[in-house]
Amino acid sequence: MTTYQAAAKEFGTVTFDGREYALTDQADFTSRLLPGGYINYNDASDGDEYDFEMSASAIDKDGNEYMVYWMFTNIKGEDAAELDSFDYDDVDRVVAR
Repeated sequence: MTTYQAAAKEFGTVTFDGREYALTDQADFTSRLLPGGYINYNDASDGDEYDFEMSASAIDKDGNEYMVYWMFTNIKGEDAAELDSFDYDDVDRVVAR
């Protein structure tokens, strides 16, 4: 089994701009302050929507390394959705490392 196949089996794959990437770890919060046009967690009141970014390392079939990014919207407070309920097939961008 190749490194790509092992990563794909353990963490799954995503497709962006027609290219497939195998994730090499679980997605995690970037914790960065998002630019204008987004509502950051600290700017939202309980019950209001806010935006957040997550990322995970990935490789392509040639072994090149990338970071995969997702943008999500959630509700601040008790009505917040669980992280596994978001659509991780909806990739925001992929950046070569």
